[in-house]
Amino acid sequence: MTLITYRTRIHFADGVLEEALRSEMELNGKRRPMIVAEELHISGDMSDRFLSSFPIRVRAECFSAVPHRASETAARSIAKIYLEADCDLLIAYGSSRAMDLAKVARVAIAYDEPIETLSAEEGGAQRISNLLPDLYSVPSILGFASAITDYTRVKLDNGGQVLLSSRHLIPTVAICDPTLTIGASPEQSACAAAGILARSVDGYLSPSYNPPADGMALDALRRVVKNVARVVEDDDLNARREMMASGLNSSLALHDGPRAIHAICNAIASVSDFPVDPSALGGVLIPQLARTYEQVETRRIADVCRSLSLHEGETLSDGLTRIVGDLPLAQNLSDLGVSGASLGRAAELAARDRAIAKAPLHLDAKLIRGMLEASHGQLETKKTASA
Repeated sequence: MTLITYRTRIHFADGVLEEALRSEMELNGKRRPMIVAEELHISGDMSDRFLSSFPIRVRAECFSAVPHRASETAARSIAKIYLEADCDLLIAYGSSRAMDLAKVARVAIAYDEPIETLSAEEGGAQRISNLLPDLYSVPSILGFASAITDYTRVKLDNGGQVLLSSRHLIPTVAICDPTLTIGASPEQSACAAAGILARSVDGYLSPSYNPPADGMALDALRRVVKNVARVVEDDDLNARREMMASGLNSSLALHDGPRAIHAICNAIASVSDFPVDPSALGGVLIPQLARTYEQVETRRIADVCRSLSLHEGETLSDGLTRIVGDLPLAQNLSDLGVSGASLGRAAELAARDRAIAKAPLHLDAKLIRGMLEASHGQLETKKTASA
C-alpha cells in the first residue's frame, strides 16, 4: 500500500480500498460512519465491495439524495441524521458532487450559525476550525475535482451561493483505488480527462508562485494526454492508474483554491435551467481560455505545450481543441444544452467571482462573454450565416 502524506493522508494503490478504509477506521476508533454517495454508487456494481470494507460491528447511515450542486438544504439534512444517529465519521464515495456536499455537511454539523456567515467572503477561511468531523473521501473516476481540495461552493436556501474555503475542509483521508474506476463508461472517462486538462492548464498558467504545484500540474498533463485514449477505449488498468494519478496531481496543484476556469464553469452551471457537468464545461471552455491567455503568456504556455506533446507549430489553444475534439464529449456549450440567452448573466456572475482574479490577465464580463459566445456553437453558426 502506498501512503502519501501531502496536504492529507492519501492511500494510493490498486485494490487498496478494503485495507485502507478498514485500517483508518480501526486506527481512529470510528464505529458510526455516515456515507454520502449518489444512488448509483450505493446500489451499483461496486457497492457490495465498498460496504464490505468496513470493520465488523460497524453500522453505517447513508445519504444518497445528492443534488447536482451542493446545497444548504441537503447539508442540513445530512447534519440532522448525523447528529441524531450519533455518527462519528463522514465518508464521501463516488463523484465530486458527493465530496462537495460532504464538505458542506461538515460545516453544518460543527456550526449552528448560517452557512453564509462562514463563507470565504465573510472570513470563513480563518473561522472554520478543526472542530469539523472527520471526512474520508473515496473518489471514483469523476471524484478528483473535490477529493483532496480545500474548498466547495454551496447553494444557499435563499437562492444565492457562496464559496467555503479553509484548509480544514481538506478530507482527513483520501483513498485512491484505480480499480474503482474499472467499468466507467467512455463518456465518464472522457469527462474526467477534460476536467484534468482544464484544472491543470489553468492551474499552471495562474500567476501565483508555487514550484511544487507547478510540477504537479505539468505532470498531470503529461499523464492524461498519454493515457486518455486507452482509458476511453478499454479498461486497461495501467492507463486507469495513470489517469487517477493525473487527477490527483491536478487537484494537488490547486494549492490556493479555484481558478478562473472554475469561476466561469460555476457561473454557467448557476444560470443553466438544468444540470451541466462542470468537467464537461471545462473541456469545452479551456481552449478558448487558453486562446485568451495566449495574448499575454509565452514561456509558461510553452511549458504546457511541451507537457501535452503538441505538434510542432501548434498553439496551445489549437492543441487543446484537437485533444478535446478527440474525446466522446460535447464540443460546444450548445451541445451541453447551455442557452445562448444565459451567457450574459453567466459572464457577469463569473466576473464577480473571487477566483477570476487568478487568471494571468484581467478578465472582465465583456471578455468572458466573448469567450462564452465563441464556445457556444449555435451563436457562431448564426453569426457566420448572417455574415
